[in-house]
Amino acid sequence: MAGEEFVRVRKVLAQITTIVFRLDGGRVERTVAEELSEIGPIQAEVVGLEAGEDVEAPGVLRVAVADEEFGGLPVGAPEDREWSYLRLERDGSGLLLASQGHLLYALCCRIRDEWLDLDAAEFAAGRWMEASFNWLGGRDELLTGRLGFLRRRMERMQEADLEEGMRELARLGCSHVVVNELAQAFPHEDGPDGEIYYRFYAYLPDLDQFVESKLNRGSYPREYLEANLNLLKRQAKLADKYGLTPGMNIANPRSVPDSLLERYPFLRGARVDHTFRSYRPRYTLSLAHPAVRWHYAELLRAILEGVPELGFVQTLINDSGSGFEYTASLYPGRNGGPYVVREWRSDEEVARAAAENIIRYYRLLRDVAHETHPHFRIVTGLKNIAEEAEIILDGMDNGIDRQMLSQRSDVDDTWQETLEKLRAKGSQLLAYRSARGSAYVLGIPCPWWTRENLEGCEEEGFDRVDVDLDPFFLVPRDINREVVGGFQLDRQRSVDELVEGIAARWVGEERAGGLVEIWRLLDRIVREAPMSYLYSGLGFTWYRFWVRPFVPDIGAIPEGERAYYEKYMLCIFNNPHFIDFGADALWEIHGAEEAKGCVEQFEGQARGLLDRVVALADEGAAVEDEHRPFFEELRDRTRAYRHYCVTMRNLFAWVAGVHGYLEAEDEAEKRETLKMVQEMVESELRNSEELLALWERSAVDFMPIHEVGESMHDYGLNFGKLIGRKIELMRKYGDRMPRIDPNFMWRMPEGAELKEEDYLGY
Repeated sequence: MAGEEFVRVRKVLAQITTIVFRLDGGRVERTVAEELSEIGPIQAEVVGLEAGEDVEAPGVLRVAVADEEFGGLPVGAPEDREWSYLRLERDGSGLLLASQGHLLYALCCRIRDEWLDLDAAEFAAGRWMEASFNWLGGRDELLTGRLGFLRRRMERMQEADLEEGMRELARLGCSHVVVNELAQAFPHEDGPDGEIYYRFYAYLPDLDQFVESKLNRGSYPREYLEANLNLLKRQAKLADKYGLTPGMNIANPRSVPDSLLERYPFLRGARVDHTFRSYRPRYTLSLAHPAVRWHYAELLRAILEGVPELGFVQTLINDSGSGFEYTASLYPGRNGGPYVVREWRSDEEVARAAAENIIRYYRLLRDVAHETHPHFRIVTGLKNIAEEAEIILDGMDNGIDRQMLSQRSDVDDTWQETLEKLRAKGSQLLAYRSARGSAYVLGIPCPWWTRENLEGCEEEGFDRVDVDLDPFFLVPRDINREVVGGFQLDRQRSVDELVEGIAARWVGEERAGGLVEIWRLLDRIVREAPMSYLYSGLGFTWYRFWVRPFVPDIGAIPEGERAYYEKYMLCIFNNPHFIDFGADALWEIHGAEEAKGCVEQFEGQARGLLDRVVALADEGAAVEDEHRPFFEELRDRTRAYRHYCVTMRNLFAWVAGVHGYLEAEDEAEKRETLKMVQEMVESELRNSEELLALWERSAVDFMPIHEVGESMHDYGLNFGKLIGRKIELMRKYGDRMPRIDPNFMWRMPEGAELKEEDYLGY
């Protein structure tokens, strides 16, 4: 047989007698040595070598992250890309080497999963595996803490699941991972009755949620800080075990407790809360004061002492209760303490003073980290504070990087020019791409779109990128993740070859064609289905769209009947969004004409494709063979995705129909928009009934479910009950005429003595 004309890798691996690693090397070297010893053909002893020891003999396979002391650097190592290298002799001797630990683990997985039946002669002279991106951050966006989510609505995520997630990221060739989260479901924050702003503090916890300094000692319970720090330590060690660089994603500088400002009122910095979401002002400390800068330096020193594995800090600024003094995009406007700039200055002078204060702070963090961690990175999203960004950019240098990810869609940027500026000073620009078919529904395949996202990133000159991925422990088999890994480690292989090969591996040759067809259709829908920049992702739960009634006059529903969903919304009692899908606070999120175009876009392409792909998924799940469970899971995810897309379509139809009706100038237009509203109600009612049936029938993790129940960010196990309430209210109030109370913003809280008729005329 042709297969016997060469010696397979598996046969050579069987000749290995000893796998050696360095005891003073990184944790990943031991991990790889031990996992290699468990690959089927290998029956070898794992031996740790003391510093200075080395062994090169028949049957000895050496494992190391590259340096001159162990194995040397092979000739031909790439100069501008991270890499891994395998040399394997027929006598079982050889070398596994990588420039970074995560690629050493990825190489181990490639041997185990793909190379066992290759010709061993290909590896005798050494084989390179180059990474497309030198920084590939794996992000799952479960921002409120991975340990709190449920699998199949029964099993709470355990630290073993976190380890599986780290192992998966390293297998793909990811290099960096965020590990900071709270040890419990809720932050140690509160607010006045009826306020919702404290809910933001459940994610992106700042440095002061893990350690304290003399300045803020006692601001948080010691047990709270210790629990958070201990979880940070454990997750960082798990990441390091697989060669990943763990880091923190923080909202910074974040507001501090009132008790701290009562002790040091002269250290009050900027007001940073969103004034339409909070009742109580939130303030940062003034970074212009040296005592505050010392405080943050001490916090970072303490964290790095306790968690030495950390390699980066990413910062979200000017949102979620954080921000810098006197920047223009602070929600309350430019403001701050007394130390940054004196009064009566021009806008340009204020902007420059604010920017100089910021870059001094970033340099402080960088310098403190470099005392013990010379390669530590500070990564900041300057697009959020675009008005001051250019001044800050001029001051950024080695170890201070910029990320593209931002909350602001109104700011354009010349990324190529920025990239060149930063690299010239030893800094970097971090791109962001998605490998998820949906920002909310889990496990939606879009492999070709994912590949295009990554190719575009590379073509634009980026070698550092964060990628949004569905979490492994909720989506164990994800073709999008496979595409990310394929592009990172073997970008010469076409996406079609990779997709078809994975399909055959997962469901067999006979079923692979049908699976690929489903993936292709879903990939098209991901491109065609209209989505909202705010409502489709985090906003989908913030505004409770899957459980709130889509009726023409939301205000006609008594407050007591709406309370079941309103109490978890990102709204206070007089936010117009309570009764108007097109508005939030003082913003118009979507207008009637834009929304009408989205409805037409959905009807033109997406609806037919969704119906077709659901039918194909149903057919795949109906075949009784060993692969049926895989197709059943894909069927339920696909059905959930259709419900999600239809809800988004109906959200746009509500805006187009209700606003269109209220803005109509003649009877014909009123009739047309009223018909759209009535069809929207029927569509969402039917969609909700089918979603409820799916929820009651399926235990597939098609959406994140949190063990503690509902919060602003997530749903709990009562999700089905909430959909039932939505259905009841839609049947009861769905035939009302379109109406939006124009004075809703000016209402007083329920029970207030002052009534609208007393003041609305003023």
